[in-house]
Amino acid sequence: MKFWVLLALSAGGLNAQTVDNAFFEKEIRPILVKQCFGCHSSTLKTPMGSLLLDTKAGMRAGGDGGPIIVPGSPDSSRLIEALEYKDSELRMPPTGKLSAREIEAFRTWIAGGAPDPREDSAAAQSAPVKRGMDIETGRKWWSFQPVREAQPPQVRDQSWTRRKIDFFVLARLEENKVKPSPEADAATLIQRAYLDLTGLRSPYEEVKAFEKDRAPDAYERLVERLLDSAQYGPRWGRYWLDVARFAEDNPTSEATNPPYPFAWRYRDWVIEAVSHDVPYDRFVKLQLAADQLPGASREDLRALGYLGAAPVYHKDARLSKDVIETLFTDDWDERVDAVSRGILGLTVACARCHDHKFDPIPTKDYYGLAGVFASTVQAPRPLAALDPRTELQFMAAAQRMFFLNYASNLMKNEPGTKPEESRLKSEKYKAEDERILAEMAPLQDTRPEMYAYLARMVPQPPSPAPPAGNVPRPPQNQRGRQRGASPEPFTNSVFDAGMWVDGSDPDLTTLDMKPGVPRDMHILPHGNVAAPGALAPRQFLSVLAKSDPQFHQGSGRLELAERIFADAAPLAARVIVNRVWAWHFGKPLVVTTSDFGTQGERPTHPDLLDDLAARFIANGWRLKWLHREIMLSATYRQASHPRDDGLKADATNRWLWRMNPRRLDAEAFRDTVLEAAATLDLAVGGPSTDLDAVDNVRRTVFGRVSRGNPNTMLKLYDFPEATQHSPSRELTTTPLQQLFVMNSAFMQTQAAALAKRVAGEANASAKVRGLYRRVLARDPSARELELATSYLKGGTLEQYAQALLSSNEVIFWP
Repeated sequence: MKFWVLLALSAGGLNAQTVDNAFFEKEIRPILVKQCFGCHSSTLKTPMGSLLLDTKAGMRAGGDGGPIIVPGSPDSSRLIEALEYKDSELRMPPTGKLSAREIEAFRTWIAGGAPDPREDSAAAQSAPVKRGMDIETGRKWWSFQPVREAQPPQVRDQSWTRRKIDFFVLARLEENKVKPSPEADAATLIQRAYLDLTGLRSPYEEVKAFEKDRAPDAYERLVERLLDSAQYGPRWGRYWLDVARFAEDNPTSEATNPPYPFAWRYRDWVIEAVSHDVPYDRFVKLQLAADQLPGASREDLRALGYLGAAPVYHKDARLSKDVIETLFTDDWDERVDAVSRGILGLTVACARCHDHKFDPIPTKDYYGLAGVFASTVQAPRPLAALDPRTELQFMAAAQRMFFLNYASNLMKNEPGTKPEESRLKSEKYKAEDERILAEMAPLQDTRPEMYAYLARMVPQPPSPAPPAGNVPRPPQNQRGRQRGASPEPFTNSVFDAGMWVDGSDPDLTTLDMKPGVPRDMHILPHGNVAAPGALAPRQFLSVLAKSDPQFHQGSGRLELAERIFADAAPLAARVIVNRVWAWHFGKPLVVTTSDFGTQGERPTHPDLLDDLAARFIANGWRLKWLHREIMLSATYRQASHPRDDGLKADATNRWLWRMNPRRLDAEAFRDTVLEAAATLDLAVGGPSTDLDAVDNVRRTVFGRVSRGNPNTMLKLYDFPEATQHSPSRELTTTPLQQLFVMNSAFMQTQAAALAKRVAGEANASAKVRGLYRRVLARDPSARELELATSYLKGGTLEQYAQALLSSNEVIFWP
């Protein structure tokens, strides 16, 4: 029996879905595997709370506290109580609360009767079952095939076409008996191009000049000018930061997972690389292995923030070896997921506990990739040019001293039931910390900033309490335990080192890091670190490999990067071309932008996607070439107005008979408001600033991005969770957004600044025209002018300015 559950989630919810076995496999099982089986599996000798979640019978029976689910009633289910952290003593998973969407998936599943297709016995669970697609069959999958330039299809109305893209689009339109829309007017085109390439609106004077420019290449010149603009990089760099799940801290900020004070340097590198049109293949290779890539500059090492500022979870050293090891495998799993979905469009992380149920990805391939990241350690890297030996010494020392400092403080401040033994351990770790610092003493003369960085990680005696009434205030950009961006000359980075967990001490789990020694992982059935299987050498995905898939150079990061753009080049090209298309049009050609596997959608225009991907590669993987090809097309230049015939034939605009109307993203909306008020600071780069500060008028991309405490406006306007790779933004319209534009200090402050700009005009009509020109880059109509001047007889100029800034014409694309 199938149940239908309608969810009305304001934060990109599940929508109406059938709650059946497929729902369990897609929404529930992956979370159980990733978050729960490490402690609640039938393969463990003593599963926590006697609760087994890897079988249907175990899930229904519950644990020591009784049943955890009541089918049909989420609010009566203890599982939901634990997931929502309602009970201070029962919080699952203990490593961090699930996302709102994941919790809602469990609610939906239970409300729909909790269907569970799994076998009831553990023996049946462990029996070998053939899953998914075999490698040879998988190699024939459409997205793995070579890309080739295609001949444009025949169309009847060739006069409409401007670029090769248009032939493919028009062929589908004619096939479905839909006509394209007329070209947008000049004012709309220039505003669309400005917003698209810079995230800002065109000034009124430029709109008027463009409307008067009758030269046949006027629009082409406009696109070129915007591609060369200093504001192009901040706009298009932000798109990639979604893919790269960029943030400057961790989901929580305990002692073992502090914020990343130098992550902003990675953001700046991305913006600079996009602005300079670094070829996409090199752009990605630098982010995976800039420290090993020939020809990489010292500045390019900032690219390693892709891995060096990736999310990690707190690893309390008092937990058991198995739990700490599981937490590390969660970190490595995140890297596999970010790279595979973000760059290759494949859900490789689904093969963590068993062979992928749908795609040709065996578990050994998953652990072959996970080994790359198990051989890669996060550490700060100096920006100054150094000899490789000193640089490696510094990074290894920084990583080791960080742990020793943490362990020493833990044993000193929380000695538990063995105070004397804890004191001795604390002193032991502090002594090792001091020994390493002494070995780095030559840096005091040659690189004092590096020595100072290491010295901060030696445990210090507590400072005397400041006099009453003289408590120092934290810097303005710090909130709670979050530390602000640092201008020190370092970047969050990685280096090659294997990481092992040492459980020989019964009271404290320690880490064994081996610089330069890679680690191959064992296959972990059901993700259980306590029952390792066969060794899985570091390697590329078998289905994509053109030769021996194994990696032999250090961690394998460089080999992975090279294989992506050699063996998997057609897939990587399709994925990024599809993303860029979506960022221009608001909708992709392949709806599942991060899943080009068997559970993903097929492209609406397969020949167009392949032709664009092939020509993208042929043109040197240059994103600016792709921008031109898309933006100069007749398809892109269409008006966005609805038409009855178009809506009747294709209500979702699948065949692109008009430009998709859509709301601005959070960054573009905030920046255009600041721009209209003439308060926007267009400076590019530098340490991040707090977006909640009323006096922060920098472009939004330079605001601090937090995984643990997101900015209020960004949350309201659907900024993605940076705890994992984000395939796309789910743009919603909610009452909270309306309350924000009506009541927030930000909107009121900018409205006041805007009103001040026109306050000196001669009369009310001139003031209104001034507001319209600054906000909408046009003059008001006679009716708009009449309504505005009538309003100003009783209302204030600031209020009217705020209303204009909140209008749909500002919030939506033209």
